[in-house]
Amino acid sequence: MFNQKAAIFEERSEVIDQIEYDSDQFIITLKAPKASKAAKPGEFAFVDCGENTLLRRPLSYLRTNPEKETVEFMYKIIGPGLEALSKMSTGDYVQMMGPIGNGFNHDPLKEIPVFIGGGVGIPPVLFLAEYLKKSNQDITPYAFFGSEIPFPFEVVTSNLKINGLNEADNKTIKDLEDKSIPCRLASLKEFAGCYKGYVTELANSWLSNLSESEKNKIVIYACGPELMLEAVSALARNHQIDCQLSLEEFMACAIGGCAGCTVKVSSGKDVAMKRVCVDGPVFDAKSIYPQ
Repeated sequence: MFNQKAAIFEERSEVIDQIEYDSDQFIITLKAPKASKAAKPGEFAFVDCGENTLLRRPLSYLRTNPEKETVEFMYKIIGPGLEALSKMSTGDYVQMMGPIGNGFNHDPLKEIPVFIGGGVGIPPVLFLAEYLKKSNQDITPYAFFGSEIPFPFEVVTSNLKINGLNEADNKTIKDLEDKSIPCRLASLKEFAGCYKGYVTELANSWLSNLSESEKNKIVIYACGPELMLEAVSALARNHQIDCQLSLEEFMACAIGGCAGCTVKVSSGKDVAMKRVCVDGPVFDAKSIYPQ
């Protein structure tokens, strides 16, 4: 699933909506007829932020809506580029290139996809969760998201039980609750209803209560800060679960020409430098964090 790589489009995209959340977080909706039909979870767009910013910014797709011909991105202001993008309002236009990269690959035999996202790494795994659930109502997905600032989504109390977790840790994202996707939130801050600790600790509490046969049906998809991805890789290794990681890297060109976003990728005894933009951004966890 998702094996066929889409063509890359350059589109002049109209801003349909832009919503600001706490701590300089935004969700922007753009009119992008081509990308809305082609983009898959884990892929990203290279967005011109305006105000004569020199470099575009890579943003993972949060959602696509082929019927409305729109795409959504979530981002947090870091630097002048994304600050310029945050000033865009309905009716403005931005140049956007995408979809780019190799996104997630889902094995249909893995009936229990698990999504772990941290901060601005939440969008690609949330996109995948909703995408898979829409494609196959019979799968049993679970999501665990962490943030040290307020979540830029509507947060509600969940009625979907997750065995093995403290019932007081009951907050979830409304969009996932409405789609019957069990989700729990984690933070080191004192957010009501959120697990106090790392999101990987929360996921581990649930995994530790599963049987080996249940674990054999699981695959983990994760995106977030490097330290979180390293912890997710260790979590998957400890429970002997397949895991795919979406890496976050600064990019200058996003098409593989500058090789400025390379990472070390292991394949057995061999180590190669791979470009996150075109070889990734999704890699097998064992190749990024070999044992």
